[in-house]
Amino acid sequence: MNSQVSVSGSEPKSVVGPSNEAQSSSKVSPEQNRYASILLVCSWIGIVVMAITFVLYMAGMFNPVVAPSMMPQYWGLSVHEYAKITHAPSGWGWFAMINHADYMNLIGLAFLGLVSVLGYISLFVNYTAKKDFPYAIMVGLEIIIIVSAASGIFHVAG
Repeated sequence: MNSQVSVSGSEPKSVVGPSNEAQSSSKVSPEQNRYASILLVCSWIGIVVMAITFVLYMAGMFNPVVAPSMMPQYWGLSVHEYAKITHAPSGWGWFAMINHADYMNLIGLAFLGLVSVLGYISLFVNYTAKKDFPYAIMVGLEIIIIVSAASGIFHVAG
């Protein structure tokens, strides 16, 4: 008994890659492209700023509060011990010390924290212009939650 079946004229289907049908149904919306572009560009800007301010800190420029050569003596400390010994500010208090290179490093980090909000703002504007209010409300709430959390208005006991 021969159970081999031969199908002539048909191409074997790939089980590894997606088919053309799947590729054509997964289109990316203009909103998604804009959001992704904002994240990409702003993330690289934040990384470049962090690299530049790190080089300034390591060069000893802008009068760092804790000199790079002194950092090894603080490596083993907890955050609370480090803050107590170096008189480091908490919360957004670092912003008042921005003229010191070690706190200047935080500019890029704070900017990276803002990147998603910038993307959400573009989505909010776009959804509002299209009168797509359910999405506009969701994005607006995301903006409010992220900004509220970053502002420090909510305090967790600890």
